[in-house]
Amino acid sequence: MNSETVSSVVNLNSPLDIGGLQVPNRVFLAPLAGVTDVPFRRICQSQGAGLTYVEMLSATAIRYENRRTFEMMARHNSESLLGVQVTGSTAEEVASAADVLQKRGFQTIDINMGCPVRKVVTAGCGSGFLKDQDRLKRTIELTRAVVKVPLSIKYRLGFTRSEFNVEETTRNGLSFGVDMVTIHGRTRSESYDTPVDFAGIGRAVSERDLLVAQGLRSEVPTVGNGDIFCLSSANQMVLQTNCDAVMVSRGALGNPWIFAEILAQKAFRPTLSEWFDLVMQHIEWHEEHYGKTRAAAVTMRKHLLWYSKGFAGTKLLREFFNTVECLDVARAKLKDFKAASQGSQLRAGLELSTSKAQTDPKYEMDRESDRGVGHLGMDGELNIK
Repeated sequence: MNSETVSSVVNLNSPLDIGGLQVPNRVFLAPLAGVTDVPFRRICQSQGAGLTYVEMLSATAIRYENRRTFEMMARHNSESLLGVQVTGSTAEEVASAADVLQKRGFQTIDINMGCPVRKVVTAGCGSGFLKDQDRLKRTIELTRAVVKVPLSIKYRLGFTRSEFNVEETTRNGLSFGVDMVTIHGRTRSESYDTPVDFAGIGRAVSERDLLVAQGLRSEVPTVGNGDIFCLSSANQMVLQTNCDAVMVSRGALGNPWIFAEILAQKAFRPTLSEWFDLVMQHIEWHEEHYGKTRAAAVTMRKHLLWYSKGFAGTKLLREFFNTVECLDVARAKLKDFKAASQGSQLRAGLELSTSKAQTDPKYEMDRESDRGVGHLGMDGELNIK
């Protein structure tokens, strides 16, 4: 592993208390739709992620006991600390779903109030909360009344720039009893090619500080989210917003080493051998969870595509993985690639520039493919994606 110490006053490798829950460090993996399943969480945990989440679940799907949704709640026996995220269109539905989730043993529950996907927002979920602060407050109030584990909310700066209300959302969240807030530094209308607004996240942190100074709340952790792709961007988030922790989203795709990098405060890149070993471990855990099936290979494709960057010759590798239908074939291809490459070479930096955000595969999954969660659509039918 090639590493280089970065001089900084940032310390994210220290414990954090979230409503009585002790988390070992301050670098979290975001709940990512279609991504943060058991094997990927385990990979990120192996690299030091202090807190990980099951991907966003639909409160409606939980109420209807949708089989696929309950399968998504799976956890490995090594995951002693695990959060889960839920969203819903009514306060009652979210509170009921959160009660189900806490009974399944999750250590912390997050309410998603920031997802920008059209299907989600149209149903009143995700960023839809930001346009109705009364429903936002009632949702937190009812959920807090039934949930005994730490409760948090994740939200954006507002629905649009003209509806910028991050301070109001922060105040309402803290006033009604959440134990942590995570702020994504964009509005709902802004795509990934808009740089994260550090000042906007800072305004949320300042609102927290004001409530604490007024004696209205005890200290509540604030988490900064958005455009964290490397050590320097994580440190920039902390230094410019004064947040207490960072949450990594797209920056972990194909690069779970980012957690070790941030925690060690050392910029580094894996060698070809280190890269190979981790990808093979991911395939093993993926197959362990999903079975030795074509479907398992198909669901692993996106990860293989994300991993297949940063070395010479990976263009052909990506083309191959785009249609791979067998994990044993994927393993063989990786072994051939390693054997034909120089084992000492270092992986190139993977920081995404804003100009490339539109071609980021996670962007395509969410915004362009309009990927949602199970919810009652406008026609009243239960749609599970």
